[in-house]
Amino acid sequence: MKNFQDKVAVITGSGSGMGRELAIELAQAGANIALVEWNEETLNETAELLKSYNVGVSKHIVDVSDKEAIYALPNQVIEEHGSVDMVFNNAGVALSSTIEESTDEDWDWGLGILLHGVINGTRAFLPHLKERPEAAIVNTSSIFGLLSVPTQSIYHVGKYGVRAFTESLALEMKMENSPVEVYSVHPGHIGTNIANIAAEKGKMEFDAEAMEKRPNIFGPKAKSIEEVGQLFKSNAPVNANTAAKIILNNIKKKNKRILVGADAHWYDRIQRLFPKKYIYLLPFVSLIRGWFPKDKPLDR
Repeated sequence: MKNFQDKVAVITGSGSGMGRELAIELAQAGANIALVEWNEETLNETAELLKSYNVGVSKHIVDVSDKEAIYALPNQVIEEHGSVDMVFNNAGVALSSTIEESTDEDWDWGLGILLHGVINGTRAFLPHLKERPEAAIVNTSSIFGLLSVPTQSIYHVGKYGVRAFTESLALEMKMENSPVEVYSVHPGHIGTNIANIAAEKGKMEFDAEAMEKRPNIFGPKAKSIEEVGQLFKSNAPVNANTAAKIILNNIKKKNKRILVGADAHWYDRIQRLFPKKYIYLLPFVSLIRGWFPKDKPLDR
């Protein structure tokens, strides 16, 4: 897809982070936007940012883990915009727990958003996308869909699942000679509020002992739950706007597997070269990453 002009793009998780920046970048490129977000306040903030662009914008308050709401969404979008050309299944959450300490509620909540939200979002929109002359499904996995670290089992299962689901869908669309392009996105460490949101929802607790034991993947180790979110966002080498631009540039080039950030490329290589021992090499990526300048945060 070389041009986004006059396309209709559905973006989940558009109230902040990469979802918001994708909405802004696509609106600048002339696309009409269907904003999907569970948080009405942040949804309205994104919609306000899009007012300066001469494009159609609709707002949809939806929890992507709600299957019934997701399957009702295509008709709502088509009623507002007349068609749908692109779907960005971008909504995500973070939660941290050992497998032994995780609860049934943790698993249901995490996978409901991380995995089933993507599956249902794809299945709901796919019949409508196949009717378009060209269309795209863009599913956000993670570098944690390519390698694993301790205390992130729920996140890993969700993101590995998104990767597998998306790659299978891509093969099916190719077999059918479908107009639907399928993209799997694997961000590295991107400066978003995902850790803060997890803390606010009580899905991430601070364990000083566990913090000391974890691999030093994301730079300095926090001393409180508040500092976890602050460091995650401020220490990121890539901000959400740059990530959005990387994703859209790769879609224009039809690169179906999108690695976002130099760290994502390093993690991917290390996992491929050292499949049994990569966990011991991850701290070196953090060291190498420090040699490169970080993006400046956007004033929005």
